[in-house]
Amino acid sequence: MSETAVSNLHRLPRDVAAQNLPGYVQQVLLEAILSRVLVPGERLLIDEIAGHFGISKIPVREAIKALEASGWLDSRPRRGTYVRSLSPSELQEVFEMRRVLEPFGARLAAERRTEAHLAELRELMAAGNEAIRARDLLETARFNSRFHIVVAQACGNAILSDTLQALQARIRRYYAEIDWATRRKSFAEHRQIYEALRDRDGEAAARITTEHVGHAWTMARNTLEPKEPQ
Repeated sequence: MSETAVSNLHRLPRDVAAQNLPGYVQQVLLEAILSRVLVPGERLLIDEIAGHFGISKIPVREAIKALEASGWLDSRPRRGTYVRSLSPSELQEVFEMRRVLEPFGARLAAERRTEAHLAELRELMAAGNEAIRARDLLETARFNSRFHIVVAQACGNAILSDTLQALQARIRRYYAEIDWATRRKSFAEHRQIYEALRDRDGEAAARITTEHVGHAWTMARNTLEPKEPQ
């Protein structure tokens, strides 16, 4: 695991307006991990987190334990707690599941989607393309993830939807490394998936999603390949 001495904790929101403090801290930290505000290998100190939010260490400790149990953080005796590093094995495992589950989910979504699902997908495509034009790395990653989450929600199968959403969370950190030309291609494929869902064409939705996941695998895998020295 690569470790970084630079803390990005100051970039997290400070306002705490929640009764469930452990849940709130967990949610804020997880979003920061997914959006790469807290970077892979970054050390997290309970005292510093508690001071940042102006709360006691107890809810922070609970949040850290929950994130560790979910695989977002790694703790080592006498060394501390760190944001989990990017991993080729995790990436491969996620895509092995995506190849099987996402085309099936897209087929169901084409049959069961609502007009509300389609409306949100249109908004996400427009927002995603605008983020690409603005070269906003974090927003393109967020809109990409949300697009796939909405498709998962449209499948009308709660267990499948939850599984697909968990996979999207896993992949979001890797997406932050993808180059801009590749992002444009990815969002163009979103349009094709949307059109298949709009037309209730389950076969096309499954086929296009299979191709899209294959392209995404190639893109994401390249993020972990050693870069040639400039």
